[in-house]
Amino acid sequence: IDKPVEMKLEGDGVNKQARLIEEALDSYGVEAKVVQINMGPTVTQFGVEPGWDRKHKEVRERDKNGEVQTRIEEVSKTRIRVDRITSLANDLALALAAPSIRIEAPVPGKSIVGIEVPNTVFGSVSLRSVIESAALQRIKAKSKLAIALGKGAGGEAVAADLAKMPHLLIAGATGSGKTVCLNSIICCLLVHN
Repeated sequence: IDKPVEMKLEGDGVNKQARLIEEALDSYGVEAKVVQINMGPTVTQFGVEPGWDRKHKEVRERDKNGEVQTRIEEVSKTRIRVDRITSLANDLALALAAPSIRIEAPVPGKSIVGIEVPNTVFGSVSLRSVIESAALQRIKAKSKLAIALGKGAGGEAVAADLAKMPHLLIAGATGSGKTVCLNSIICCLLVHN
């Protein structure tokens, strides 16, 4: 699969987290709706569509009997600014009881803001699934140094052409998978060459 898997709001855990995101944003006066969920091996990305910032005014008119009637009229509506959502990152992490969250604003090619929440249980990524993906096959057709890197936040396969890289730096904290990545690159090169 080389596209992010779009999930419907199924499953209690994911559905509950989507509701918590909407409620937390609403409690801070930010209208937003979760419209897409991409489940990856280590994080779940919630696609949030910003709502509208509405301004209202009170209009008083006299009716036929001479009594004053009051109604609320919408004066203007503008899209919620993305920085209002990004500034609430710590508050969203608290509402979701997550150690940290990452906000991708906006998601490339889409009119949504991505909120990435770490999964409680990490999934495993098999090298075979990435090697057999369409993303790697497209690169392999053009280059002998196609390498499988893993899966992205949305569960999509990530591959690259080693020949087009000016350099390759693999960095990360202890236990983050640097050696596994290097072994995967070596295995991928051995399989194809």
